[in-house]
Amino acid sequence: MKKIFLMASLALLLVACGGKSGSGESVAFLEKLGVKTENVTVLGDSLVISLDKEFAHLDAEQTVKLCGAIEPDVLADNQNDGGDVPEGLFSVAAAKAMPGDVALLFLWHEFGDGGVMYACTYDADGKFLDGIELGPWKSKNEMPGDGTYQCEEESNSGVFNADGFVLNRTLAFTQKEEDMTAKWAIEKTYTYLVDKKGVITLKDTKVNRNGNVPADRLLTDEIQDVARMSAKDARIFDTIDKLAARNEVKQSEDHGYEVAVALASVFQRYPADVVAWAAQHRDGALMTALQNAVETGAIEKKAFDTEVEKLSDAEAKAALAEKAKSWKVDATFDDEEGEIISDDFEAEDFPEE
Repeated sequence: MKKIFLMASLALLLVACGGKSGSGESVAFLEKLGVKTENVTVLGDSLVISLDKEFAHLDAEQTVKLCGAIEPDVLADNQNDGGDVPEGLFSVAAAKAMPGDVALLFLWHEFGDGGVMYACTYDADGKFLDGIELGPWKSKNEMPGDGTYQCEEESNSGVFNADGFVLNRTLAFTQKEEDMTAKWAIEKTYTYLVDKKGVITLKDTKVNRNGNVPADRLLTDEIQDVARMSAKDARIFDTIDKLAARNEVKQSEDHGYEVAVALASVFQRYPADVVAWAAQHRDGALMTALQNAVETGAIEKKAFDTEVEKLSDAEAKAALAEKAKSWKVDATFDDEEGEIISDDFEAEDFPEE
């Protein structure tokens, strides 16, 4: 009876309050977690979220509960400080009721001078169902120089429909140098389906280019779109495989690393699925991305080996383990300090003064 009441109150609340904020109304499971729901915008038909308003900030416990599945290592970078302080500030920006008593939350992760927006689904008890990354949402990076000026600006907006939502995203670039001005823009429309189990599926992506968009920047943006797919979507592996097979990726260390990072993000959330797919497609281009991810430290070799050992197909497990034997893992560096944390050095390498 209690669960039915929570579902009903959640659905009625989100539908009835479309677009209102600070009304004192709340999403049931967020209230239960102690989230300040007066700062959560309840969306109507339009997907418009302003970064200028105050969001419902989350403490460490709330962050792990709501964001831990979309960013599994949310506390990992703070282990030396006790591991109880998330990196950056996480907030609930907005909420929307979806079919099947599913709540769609827009989570804002602010860090440094920027941030990233996520769209995640939950059941009436606040259990994470699925999630995707929507990117910076709104950003403006200006680089003025001596006689030069560059500006890259991103903006997002969208609408909800009966099956999910449509997101419109624009990435605009301006460069001024002496008497020359160059402008280009990438405009994309992403159509998402949100089913009654909370699974978010990217049904379609349409791309429009205005101006002379550099091929490298267009490819980088296409690779970054992997994060805009659900890691539960089985098509994500074919997408990464096709990206890794492109000549522009094979011939560019930077693009190769971008694909490796995209794959590492999927591994972070569903490592068993990545290893299982790789075991059955050992000659595919995705294997190159997987090797690159392991060798550069985007995926920890120990974590990869652990997942390989869990494979039930003995032949596939042995073949994948044998292939990974040749992968060379360099000394890793601390992200914060840039210091080598490998302990392969002997005392004689550092003579006493």
